Amino acid sequence: MFYKEWMKYIRDDVKLTQAVMPGTHNSGSYGMISFACCQDGDMYTQFAYGVRHFCIRYHEIVKNKIVLSHGVAMGKPLTHALKSMRRMIEENDSEFFIFDMREYNPQPVGPFTFVSKANEDLMAKLLNEYLNADELCFTDYEHISEITFEKIRRSGKRFVILNYRDAYPWCRGSYGTVSPWNPELHGKRAEVFAKEVFSHFNEQTDGLFWFQTQQTPGFDAEVGMATPKKLDKSLRPYYKSIIDTIKNNEDYLRRVNVISGDFMTQDYSKCREIIRLNLFKDTVREEFRETFEAELNKKR
Repeated sequence: MFYKEWMKYIRDDVKLTQAVMPGTHNSGSYGMISFACCQDGDMYTQFAYGVRHFCIRYHEIVKNKIVLSHGVAMGKPLTHALKSMRRMIEENDSEFFIFDMREYNPQPVGPFTFVSKANEDLMAKLLNEYLNADELCFTDYEHISEITFEKIRRSGKRFVILNYRDAYPWCRGSYGTVSPWNPELHGKRAEVFAKEVFSHFNEQTDGLFWFQTQQTPGFDAEVGMATPKKLDKSLRPYYKSIIDTIKNNEDYLRRVNVISGDFMTQDYSKCREIIRLNLFKDTVREEFRETFEAELNKKR
């Protein structure tokens, strides 16, 4: 139950950009072919493991039919994810979510470039139909750095929708997210990646800092064209050391916000260590610190 309601332990005065929350990389890639699959649980399952930031990519394959996507790979209908997201929202009113929703970046395929697209009016209709965005999306801000947990709780809203083009009515200007990614660095072997990934903390923002902790395959990468599952298996022995390095570095700990990765629902280990950083960052309500820590120490 704790991982479905861990946000209720966060102090009112903490900003959304200060709390440390697990995120999923390519959240909608569950069920896709092995070279595109980065998650093994749907949105609700990810929520139940503690995830609160979701990067959701989609493409309109034919008119009025939008599916989840990862590059050129296509997955389940977008409505499958939206139904799962609605269940997250309905089940526990203490939690708040960040939905980063967009078409996938253009992908070169031989001499061609695959361009992802989705009708904006249709997307807005679906977001309102399934997530009741008019009523439940938090929009009372000019910049995401202004949002505190107190403002969220008083408003009764449940999520923000982010889109780099502000394509939907509930988006509120540039949200200042940085999500550093480097194909050379992210393509290195696990033991090297685990030591060098902290160079991303050189990026500056007063918005969301989205720290990606998954490797990236590629023809020119050290890891070659390995599947995300294989890369995740090689990185897992180093994952706690990544989190410990953040915990023990004052600057990293001050700036850390969203930490995303692949296969976040394989077990609780990744989400547990990410959520634990809130204790060291002092975002947990003082009266609940012991309970918060005890819940994280339970074996699941």
